[in-house]
Formats: sequence, C-alpha cells, structure tokens
Amino acid sequence: MNDLSCDIRIQGQFSFVLSQHTRLTVLFVLYTTPLSTLISFLSLIHLLYADNTQLFFSFYPSDLESNITHIQNALQQISSWMTADFLTLNSSKTEFLLIGLKQQLAKIRSFSLDTAHSTYNLGFIFDEHKIITFSDQISALSKSCYKYLTYP
Repeated sequence: MNDLSCDIRIQGQFSFVLSQHTRLTVLFVLYTTPLSTLISFLSLIHLLYADNTQLFFSFYPSDLESNITHIQNALQQISSWMTADFLTLNSSKTEFLLIGLKQQLAKIRSFSLDTAHSTYNLGFIFDEHKIITFSDQISALSKSCYKYLTYP
C-alpha cells in the first residue's frame, strides 16, 4: 500500500484499488452512518455534506412550541452522539432559519426566537422568504458582479 492507493482483497478472490479520496469518502460514510440513522429516528430530514450537517423539518405556525422542543431535544441527542464519538457540535456555527410566507412568519415573530434571516447552503444564500424573493442571494450576486464589472 502506498500513500495514494491501496489494494483490497476480499477472501483472496476480488482485488481492486481505492484512491485516497475514495478511502476517505468511504470512511466518512461509515463513520457518519450512525448519525444519519439517529437523525432519521428523530423524524428529521437531513443532509450530510463534508463537515456540514443540515436538518430540515416542516410544521404549522400553531405547532411552533412543540416543534421547538422537538428540535432542542434532537440537537441534544445529536450533541451526545458527537461527544461519544469524539466530535463536537459547533454552537457558534449552528443557525436556525425559519422559511415561510410573510403571513406565516408574522405569526411566529410574536415568540422570542433567535433566528437567522438568511444562511448559506452550499454556496447559495437562502433567506427566510424562500423562493419568493431570494433577496440576499440577489444582493450578494449583484455586489460581486458589480465589483468585477467595475474592475479596471
């Protein structure tokens, strides 16, 4: 085995070579499968990408309190799993974004929640008004384009 590939034999019959990238990807999937299972058990939709875990769930504004309790319990269980596997949940990078129509969000704003108004998701900015405006994405893209268009 060298530093770029390894030869794997299964009961002496099959042989194939895995690159270092493939080995790391396989190890990541094996390492995070229990986390994925836990999140699914907690009835949350999730996406695992590199060191980023995203949780998604939908609820009616009238069910806000019970759903906040649900997500807090889920985060506690996820944090416990991570601690047991020598990982930590980075609370400074943990964001809570409510996405919905303005009328729906107005019903929720009466509660004191510390939510983000927008967040990055794989290079794209999602704002709280979802597909309806994408105002933060448009603003960031406009600034970036303007910077390059005005560059001498």
